[in-house]
Parts: sequence; structure tokens; C-alpha cells
Amino acid sequence: MSEDIIQYSVVVSVYNSENSLKLLQERLSAVFNSLNSSWELILVNDCSRDRSWDVCMELASKDDRVTAINLANNFGQHAAAMCGFSYASGDYIITMDDDLQHPPEEIIKLIKTIKDGSFSVVYGQYDRRKYKWFKNICSIALNKLISEIISSGYIATTFRILKKSVIKKLINFRQCNVIIDVLIKDIVNKRDIGQVKVKHHEREIGHSSYSYTKLFIHAFNMIFNYTVWPLRLATMAGLALSLLSILLAIYYFIDYFIKQVPIAGFTTLIFIMTFLFGITLFVLGIVGEYVGRIFLNINQKPQFSVKEIYKNGKYVV
Repeated sequence: MSEDIIQYSVVVSVYNSENSLKLLQERLSAVFNSLNSSWELILVNDCSRDRSWDVCMELASKDDRVTAINLANNFGQHAAAMCGFSYASGDYIITMDDDLQHPPEEIIKLIKTIKDGSFSVVYGQYDRRKYKWFKNICSIALNKLISEIISSGYIATTFRILKKSVIKKLINFRQCNVIIDVLIKDIVNKRDIGQVKVKHHEREIGHSSYSYTKLFIHAFNMIFNYTVWPLRLATMAGLALSLLSILLAIYYFIDYFIKQVPIAGFTTLIFIMTFLFGITLFVLGIVGEYVGRIFLNINQKPQFSVKEIYKNGKYVV
């Protein structure tokens, strides 16, 4: 770097985006040149299946502001970002997607908002999402879920800027299946979190690597890692079934003693046992999911594992 102090670090989780990375770096360079600011780009390759890692190394060999990090396995977008945070040197850290749906030029709005509003974190709020209609619905639902979990009045997105002080706290969280925005809620006061309207472009290069399965897994991880909603649901279901059993007992009691209607014992017994057995397995599955996640964290399953780091035309690690 020509400057000793880096003002901005841009952290990008990379997955199957070989065709968009060069243009991303060029547009970022133009943005920070217009701001006359020092910056760095940290590309974290999340075990891509295409040539993304080769492109990352090529960029890192040509531009000393670029650091390329290759993960040993696919750990997910949030874990890859946490890895990038560990190597970020800037006073402000910016996260964005690798597919150019987050226009680099909109970073200027994030920077202005976090400085003018004295915020610790600022999220870019999309004026209009440019996904396909069904993915739009899934994305909105996922963001609403995050908003409910963190009990906030804002919608969290992956296009954000954070102060270095927040990053220093974030990287202390080492649990697997991490969700960055939920962690931010725990360490930053709502009043210190801002938002600004930004553009969201359609994907022009390649295809989205964030499938519906990944969206479901992401939502699943949020619910089981950061809430007790399933346990409360199971408790309410148990109470409702108990109440239903009492009402059925009263109903059969009235029928037998007042209307003299015989009770078909074997059929009723089989139905009730099958139903309750299914509910029991369902509740045990929920409890088992929580116990399994506790087990993984106690045994310190890695949040991410770095295979190699490439910078200035050579391997650093």
C-alpha cells in the first residue's frame, strides 16, 4: 500500500463468480479514486467450483490493494465474511456481494451516511429488489425473519458498512453457523444503526449461486441458532394436545354415561397412540437439533478454515 493507514476495507465473499470479479475491482477502484481515499479489497473464496480462485490470485498479483483468501471448504457467505473481517485493516469495513447486484458506486451513500449520522453500522436498503419474482418473495421473507429475530425497525442486508470497533467485537464470536446481523444486534445499540436507500441491479453476469435450498438453510440456521421459537412451539403444541385430550375424555364420558354410546376402545387407542407418538418424535427432533448445535459449538467446530492467502504475487500463508 502507498498509504500507511487504510481508510476502507471492502470484504467480498466469493462463490462461483469468475466473470464478475475483474469488473468489480475496476469499479471499486474508480469509486475510491473519486473519493481520494486509501482502500483494500479482501476476496474470500468460499471453495468455488469455477475459476474464481484463479481470478482472485490474478487480481492480487496485479494490485497490491487486493488480498485473496482461499477457504479449505464451503463455509457459507457469513462465515467467509467473518474470515475477511479477521484480515481487514480499514477504519471502516464494507461488505457487498460478488455479482455486482450491489453497485460499487452506491458505497458513497453508505460512507456519507455512517459519517454524517455518527452511526456504527449502516445498511443499504434496496429501493427495489432485482431478483426473479419468487426469489424476491423468499428474500423479503428471509429479511423479515432476521428483522423479527433482532427485534429491529430496519431490514438487514449484506450491503453494509461497519466501524472497525464493531468488527473487533464481531471477530470474537467463534461459533459455527454464524449470522452476522444477529451478532450485530447483540453488540450495537439500535440507535447506532442507520440505513440508506441504495440501488439494486439485476444480475447481468452468470447465475445466482444462492439457491432456494441455501435460503432455506440460512433461515433454518437463524431460527435454531438464535431463537427458542421451535421449543416454545413444541410446548404450546403439547399444551394444546393435553387440552384436547381432556376435552375428548369429557366428550366420551358424557356419551357413555348419558347417551349410553359404547366407546370403540381399540380404534380410539390406536389413533391416539399413533398421534401422540408422532408428536413426541417431533418434539424430540427439535430438542435434538438444539443439543446437536450445542455439541458442535462445545467441540469448537471451526467457523472457517483458511487454506491459503495470496497477495503481491506470492502466497502469504
